[in-house]
Amino acid sequence: MFEQYRENQFKYYNEARRYFIKNFEKLIQIEKFCMEILSDFILKYHNEIKRDYNEASFLYPFWQNYPPDERGRQPKGDQYPWIEVGEHVLCPKISRFLDTQFQVTDTGLPTGPDDRYIISGRQLHPIMGITDSVWLFIDIKSVGPRDDQDHAVMSHNQISGNGKMDKKDLWSYK
Repeated sequence: MFEQYRENQFKYYNEARRYFIKNFEKLIQIEKFCMEILSDFILKYHNEIKRDYNEASFLYPFWQNYPPDERGRQPKGDQYPWIEVGEHVLCPKISRFLDTQFQVTDTGLPTGPDDRYIISGRQLHPIMGITDSVWLFIDIKSVGPRDDQDHAVMSHNQISGNGKMDKKDLWSYK
């Protein structure tokens, strides 16, 4: 089953990659469009997000004995699960919000960012030119009591390469 779609994916992916190399401005436009959608979401749900995020502090007595095991750089044994709080507060709300404007499909990818969707709708085709669907990857970053609130730490697994797919069974990231 894993190999069933490899040939078609190789073909379609490289066709789309060539198109977007020639029409790179469309990628910039869709990125701005998606950022505006997410900004609207944050503005619309700001109070609900804040309330639910702060609820973790209120509920601290219930989870204080179950912090994440030694996560992050230079752990000191007093980890607070603020990353998980951010993910669990935002991700369900984002999908509800997106569902009011688009057809939303889960991607089925086993790894990747915290939330990933395929959003589809007529309003996307004029921006993209060849499709009315976009993969929207969202990674939530939260800070806790010991974190530097002005800087987000990105995993090396969340930074992509050049997107080149030379052979149908090998991706290049250099």
